[in-house]
Amino acid sequence: MAAAVIHRFAYDELRRFAVALGTAAGLASARSGALAAHLLWFDAAGAPTLGIATLETWLTLIDERRVDPSATGRVTRERSSLAELDGENGLPLLVLERAAEVAVEKARDSGVGLVRVVAIGPAASAAPIAAGIAIGPMAGWVLGPCETWSLSLPTAAGLPLIMDSGLPGDAASRKPAAADAAGRTGTTQARPAANQRHSRNPAPDFPEGLRLAAEVLVPAGGWLVAALAGTGPESLSSWHDRVAAARGRSAAEHTGAGLRVLDPEGWEAHRRRLWQEGVEVASAVWKPLVQRARRLAIELPAPLD
Repeated sequence: MAAAVIHRFAYDELRRFAVALGTAAGLASARSGALAAHLLWFDAAGAPTLGIATLETWLTLIDERRVDPSATGRVTRERSSLAELDGENGLPLLVLERAAEVAVEKARDSGVGLVRVVAIGPAASAAPIAAGIAIGPMAGWVLGPCETWSLSLPTAAGLPLIMDSGLPGDAASRKPAAADAAGRTGTTQARPAANQRHSRNPAPDFPEGLRLAAEVLVPAGGWLVAALAGTGPESLSSWHDRVAAARGRSAAEHTGAGLRVLDPEGWEAHRRRLWQEGVEVASAVWKPLVQRARRLAIELPAPLD
């Protein structure tokens, strides 16, 4: 079997290209930029099967009007620490980002913010949403349909510690190989991960108690986004110390158990490598994006190699 062709592109150039494609599909420029940033987040985290490889799938869903590119999410009910957000059939990651903003606002005032999200579809992972909450003295938690879950905890390293049901088990621990990019990110594989029912088996580490809580707290077919402020009676440095201690125990206890952990040090090393060497895109992923760009007269980025 011939080896898959891998293209490499500078991060900023690939982001510019993705924004142009999203804007042409009907997304507002800022929201197209947000979608591109979320997808490239996965590439930077060593999870290319969830990254820019899924862009064509999301754009196709917009073309087919299966998601509404203009929907931003609307708060329909609200209390001091709780809100409900109608996603209006928008792009899941963009609506969840809005839900996270609401949760963080409430957590700043009352220490905890909970946002129940309805009327959006599933996504393979909400890790970038949870990570965005934990850049600061907060912890983030996102629960979704099909037992999708993400947990983020702030660390002294700057980047948060991420535990997620959808990330590859070795995310950010190695450079993406050609087989990863070609064998698991073709358009036929990307579509279920984007907006159809998530077909992956439930994560083996999904605790029974958490499963029960998800059934009760998460709206049917919807999401729950939570932000928890860690500062108050406890200092931030003390919280970081406790996260570090728990992180060490978790790594020892769950080795080989299927827990998907994105370690801050490995994540940072992978991000640096991506900035230096470029983002890898397999030929099977790149071809439909090129065809779309040519139809729309959008300039193609030049590969690094």
